[in-house]
Amino acid sequence: RYWMNTDAEGNPTTKNTTISPEWIHLNLTGNWILDESASTDERLVLYYPKVLASGETADAITDGISIDSAIANKMTKSEPDANGVITTTYDYDGARFTLEVQVDAVQTHNAADAIKSAWGVDATVADDGTLSIAR
Repeated sequence: RYWMNTDAEGNPTTKNTTISPEWIHLNLTGNWILDESASTDERLVLYYPKVLASGETADAITDGISIDSAIANKMTKSEPDANGVITTTYDYDGARFTLEVQVDAVQTHNAADAIKSAWGVDATVADDGTLSIAR
């Protein structure tokens, strides 16, 4: 999750690092495990807690996205001009939020070793396919 500046036509141009990615809120749902130690302001690291059979789908990660109202306080006010006009410029003018999702999967054969190799975390997989991540 991050912010992008846009050109006059609304096309993304460059990443905007002055607006906090934390102001983009995802309402996480389902049984996903949030790995706070691997997450950053921009990146949320989530693990699904069970093995999926072929063709099976995971729970939705989120059921809503919102922008923190604190963003409205990120502005610059000019000094009054000759006519006493003060101009307010919001930091988010010409910006849009961006969400990117990357999905990785590992094999179920020797799953704990595969998870350690691919994701760098210690995990155990119970006989019923339930995943536990050591934190």
